[in-house]
Amino acid sequence: MEVALSWPYCLAQGSERDLDLVARCQAGCAEAFGVLLNRYRERVLNLAFQLLRDREEAEDVAQEALIKALTGIHKFRGEAQFFTWLYRITVNLCLGRQRRRRDELLKSDPESQAEPPVVTQLMVESVLESLSEPLRVALTLRELHQLTYEEIADVLRIPVGTVRSRLHEARKAFRRKWLDADKKAASTGA
Repeated sequence: MEVALSWPYCLAQGSERDLDLVARCQAGCAEAFGVLLNRYRERVLNLAFQLLRDREEAEDVAQEALIKALTGIHKFRGEAQFFTWLYRITVNLCLGRQRRRRDELLKSDPESQAEPPVVTQLMVESVLESLSEPLRVALTLRELHQLTYEEIADVLRIPVGTVRSRLHEARKAFRRKWLDADKKAASTGA
């Protein structure tokens, strides 16, 4: 990007709005992207880990998402908030990894069960992982990332009513599976 900017314009401010930082990034200011990177790096990494349950893969996806955001910043049109656009990139990458992982597992062992054991050291993660992908993603975005229904709708590109429906079903399924897992753990003495 060969845009001549005066240094005061390009100096990144910590309290600057995301859309202003994006505009500066689109004008060629790398420091502005650095502010966005610092602002959202941990949230992207946490989201990737919560969806993939693998630290190394989450780090790879987070890095890939941030690189995609940087190289695609000119495509950001401001129709949604920057972080929902970044979350959408992250969710898409995670879903792609999960599909590839599932395909590889089926190729190597068609009889294998991809379902995790219910009784684990971290029962919450296990129950969350046992939910269907659409329910797990919606619940993760709402409960672990505190996104609003509208923000989740933007990230997943679905209507708000569908978000409400998925969250209702996800909470109901989580509650049922949690109680089942709790009963199993109690009966085995875990």
